[in-house]
Amino acid sequence: MKRFTCSGCSLLCDDIIVRSDGLFIDEVIGSCMKGKERFDQVTSKNRITSPMIRRKNDLQKVEWDEAIKETITILKNSSKPLLYGFSNSSCEAQSKGIELAQLINGFIDSNASICQGKVLNLAKELGINLSTITEVINKADLLILWGANPAETIPRLLNKTLFSRGKFRMTGREIKTLIIIDPVKTASFNVMGVRDIALRIKAGKDLELVRALKEECCQNDSIPSEGVAGIDSEDLKRILLHITGTENGVIFLGQGILKSTQDNVLIREILDFIQVINSKQQKGRVSLILMGGHYNMAGFDHIALSSCGKIGGLQFKNKQLVETEDTIVSKLERDDFDCSIIIGTDVISHLPYTLSSKLAKKPLILIDNHRTATADIANIILPTAITGIECEGLAIRLDQVPIHLEKIINPPSNIPSDEDLLNKIIMRLNEGGS
Repeated sequence: MKRFTCSGCSLLCDDIIVRSDGLFIDEVIGSCMKGKERFDQVTSKNRITSPMIRRKNDLQKVEWDEAIKETITILKNSSKPLLYGFSNSSCEAQSKGIELAQLINGFIDSNASICQGKVLNLAKELGINLSTITEVINKADLLILWGANPAETIPRLLNKTLFSRGKFRMTGREIKTLIIIDPVKTASFNVMGVRDIALRIKAGKDLELVRALKEECCQNDSIPSEGVAGIDSEDLKRILLHITGTENGVIFLGQGILKSTQDNVLIREILDFIQVINSKQQKGRVSLILMGGHYNMAGFDHIALSSCGKIGGLQFKNKQLVETEDTIVSKLERDDFDCSIIIGTDVISHLPYTLSSKLAKKPLILIDNHRTATADIANIILPTAITGIECEGLAIRLDQVPIHLEKIINPPSNIPSDEDLLNKIIMRLNEGGS
């Protein structure tokens, strides 16, 4: 038995005990339901173990050489290829994806572009105070869940941060205050204690709330007596008292905020609010942690920034990076692509029908390890190994800390990793597609 890091979600828990003989996984101890689901993918009924090509509207199993050859043909005949996904791939595979996009003059983007990528882009302009899970465990006395439901999305997050005893917080939960800001009473509300604050905000009123809090920080008694965004004035004053008095507070921004439809205005105001708080702090600070869902959602932005100097969508022309404000959404809205390579994500299920239907009308190459709605409409399916179980690789945890994922067992039928498969495609293209 040995400890391994779980790639079930972006928390990347490193205390999962796995018993294996190197051929099969016999037992997994300590994982949550999402982690268990990740390990169950190895023997799942919807596991893909052979490449497939759609012929006469049916997916048929083919040999690897034929599938790669058909993939190369599609890419060579394409003038506007689109690459998307990568949040369930290792950093090494993400780097190969960018290399492939450059080679075929394509556009490449990750799931983060409609999520935490907006925050990191604004951070370059406004600055950002980030924290790590270790720091939260050891120092935090205030945790704020804003548009976040970790009890269901990242099940072990509260266990590690709220209920743990750290180096400088030996009494743990007893002195930690939890504040939840959400329009819906989620499962995370069930962990609240007598000292905690539950705020049922009106849907879509987060911007109004953060502006009121920021104004109150700069001007005393500016909160109206009737309250703001469905929250009464007394609760708002309690929030400010905790935030301005914390020694080490952290705001977990969840999908409710990161996927906000209010452009970047809400994110900008939250970042600015934190800056205002910290400028007035006498003894502590407030910082952020972005709650990405997929295990390596933060990785693509790090790889893109280090290799191309840009966060988010990358457009290549004449094998050179060009300036663009495009994302996967804008590309699909304008129908500005003629084929797509989808890696490790079920884009058909995740995007609105008005966008996903456009993907279905053009050649789609899927690189994934299990069947999804995207597999049902793909022209070519190329199976790959499960990173963190059947192959190793680097991932970036939700607090921007790099974590190495180890290999536990061999993949079935000698299936390649995402990195090896992308590298094989690149090599075949450089050789002329033969």
